[in-house]
Amino acid sequence: MLKRKWLLIAIPFWVLFVIVSVGFSVGGKKMVMAAEKIVLTPDELQWKEGPPALPYAKIAILEGDPNKRGFFVMRIKLPAGTKIPTHVHKNIERVTIISGKFNLAMGDKPENPRVLPAGSYFSFQPNIVHNAWVDEETVLQISTTGPWTFKPIKKEAKKD
Repeated sequence: MLKRKWLLIAIPFWVLFVIVSVGFSVGGKKMVMAAEKIVLTPDELQWKEGPPALPYAKIAILEGDPNKRGFFVMRIKLPAGTKIPTHVHKNIERVTIISGKFNLAMGDKPENPRVLPAGSYFSFQPNIVHNAWVDEETVLQISTTGPWTFKPIKKEAKKD
């Protein structure tokens, strides 16, 4: 009887240990676990030049690598007057406005924007056409999976 109780307690712990040790698998791919510990204050962020798609911006990588497959967190600092051209992303886009105000317009025209103040959040499925601009310095935080893409949508020239 005592042996049976011991087994009832020991087996679940053993199974949990094996799952954690081996790692979870989804669709045959091993899941990437978050870093053990990341603690950053605003003055510890390392701002760099923005990507070619956003040359006027500064970026700070908080976790992961936006150029590689897997989870990442990145902040983007946009100077006052920045206009982000109409574009789409290949992956889900999850954005939090950290500071400033972000004017977000759906579609290919900068019309009828939703003005998002600091603390706001938005999330889009892949290939949702949108554009944006800021009137004051604004910091965004993107928390999603890479590789991060920014594909501008070019308007076709009108033919006479």
